[in-house]
Amino acid sequence: MKHKLSTLIFVLVVMSLVLSLTFSAVSQEKQIVLGTSIITYEHPFYIDVVNGMKKAAEEAGVEMLLDDPKTKLDAQVKALETYITRGVDAIVLFGVDPEGVVPVVEEAVAKGIPVITADMELVTDKVVTFIGSDNYQIGTEVGEWTKNYIEKEMDGKAKIGVLWWAVSVAQQQRTQGFLDQVTQLPGVEIVAQQNVEEGLRENAMTVAENIMTANKDIDFLFGGNQTCTMGAVSAVEAAGANIKVVGVDIDTEMVQAIRDGKLFATVAQQPIVLGSTAIETALNKLKGEEIPKRITIPVLLVSQENLEEATQALEILDY
Repeated sequence: MKHKLSTLIFVLVVMSLVLSLTFSAVSQEKQIVLGTSIITYEHPFYIDVVNGMKKAAEEAGVEMLLDDPKTKLDAQVKALETYITRGVDAIVLFGVDPEGVVPVVEEAVAKGIPVITADMELVTDKVVTFIGSDNYQIGTEVGEWTKNYIEKEMDGKAKIGVLWWAVSVAQQQRTQGFLDQVTQLPGVEIVAQQNVEEGLRENAMTVAENIMTANKDIDFLFGGNQTCTMGAVSAVEAAGANIKVVGVDIDTEMVQAIRDGKLFATVAQQPIVLGSTAIETALNKLKGEEIPKRITIPVLLVSQENLEEATQALEILDY
């Protein structure tokens, strides 16, 4: 009887240890929490970014916290401070300001929280990596397309207006790439280069209307992102003007605008891929893997000439 009791106690102890270890393993898996912050959920680009992040987080079985600061620096800083206090395992950051978020980012890193940046490069070398497209190359590609069009169809002469969100380092680089191409033509004149407050579409439409009013003979408008580009398209359509619009980014509305001849060309980024890559990179860092300081997401120029082929190659969500 004593032998049977000893055996029973032994079995119960073993079972208890197995259950404890199993519970511990499950708990450890559930402990991975990623704090993420985008620039604004009002932009279609970042809606796609978030979809990509959520998909990767769900597939990995980790918890993803999401902050939308609505382009406000103080709101993003506050969210990052909250993530630090909570002790998240890693932060994925689409910075609102390249310098303004640096102190809190470096605070997170100092406390052992790795920070992965994407889309906007920060003025610090403390982050794990930067993930994004080559923004100067984006501008170069759409600028080269525009330059070739002006040479072939407009005898090398054109007046161009530029709409951009000036605080965005990405749009600064895209705009410079665009200008470096089109200004190679002596007959090209940049008649305006105006900031779109907070990069919002309604503001872009107003800016485009003002540019067109001040320059009755303008030929082209360039937008530094989806909202600037489509704000320009809306302004041109509302005015019934014969002005060609080129820009950056892609979504179903922009695809239709190209198909309808309202948008002549755009360079498509891959925001879904950008979002998923950011989450995957954060998890790889937590696994102890070596991460390159820069991860480049490919882009594709889209016009009527390659529209159908491009839409098949790109993952474009309808929302």
